[in-house]
Amino acid sequence: MMMMCVAGNVTVYTLPLYLSLFLTMSEHHHAHGHSHGQCDHAHGGPVQCDHSAGVGGAEFDDPLFQKQDWGVEDWLEMYEKFPDSNEKGQPSKVLVKYLKEILPSEPGRVLLPLCGKSPDLRWLYDRGNTVVGIECSEKVVKNFFETYPDLKHTVHDLPYGKVYKSEDERLQVYICNVIHIPEGELGEFDAVFDWAAYTAINTKERQKYVDIMKSCMRSDSRYFLEVCHDLEEGAKGTPNSISFRTIKLEFGWDRKMKFLETKDISDEWNVKSFFNTFLMFVPN
Repeated sequence: MMMMCVAGNVTVYTLPLYLSLFLTMSEHHHAHGHSHGQCDHAHGGPVQCDHSAGVGGAEFDDPLFQKQDWGVEDWLEMYEKFPDSNEKGQPSKVLVKYLKEILPSEPGRVLLPLCGKSPDLRWLYDRGNTVVGIECSEKVVKNFFETYPDLKHTVHDLPYGKVYKSEDERLQVYICNVIHIPEGELGEFDAVFDWAAYTAINTKERQKYVDIMKSCMRSDSRYFLEVCHDLEEGAKGTPNSISFRTIKLEFGWDRKMKFLETKDISDEWNVKSFFNTFLMFVPN
């Protein structure tokens, strides 16, 4: 949906960063120069968004984009509205920049929730890691493997969805509602790269999501989290603005929260206050 920002008697609608990044389907949450507006938010550089090119005013009036809290069915509907892309893109600048913080030793097992067809999947795989993604849309996962035809794969049915596996099984993408994954089903990981997943989860389902993510962690695992916070009061939309206190309570970990970077994204959203922070949960 669009961010609704109210200033005085004027209501301003701006296309959310995450939706704008989804529009081309080519990098899911990671923007790499798409045709529907340029957003450097996912690159980890200065946030520069120009949504004036958009997808057309009529589409901005779509009732889907007016919803406050999205569920899986909304993301699936959104995916159907836009074409596939065979662009491979580049790995997230944030992942590249903080890789040693996220995964101090390679190869390792890395989990990417709500991964779409992110180039990060292939980049981490090519470095020798075992990579597991979770995505609700089979259309997007099919498109990912079509984009990389050298990745021979098999498809397996599961009680709660499907899983696409590369021949060597080092790259796997689960197709399902993430909150339907049984705790412990995915095994344990050295790192989780949570880019725009926690903030996109339906508020009512977020604690269940957190519990599943925590079940994938060992005592020495690391969890990268991208979060938006301190949104101007009265402004609504996706991504959800989540306070550090809420994060601490929902994760409920006896772990250190290590803050890597914070950006002021207020101007890009046309609001008085909105911030984007990259942080990590690391062992004490």
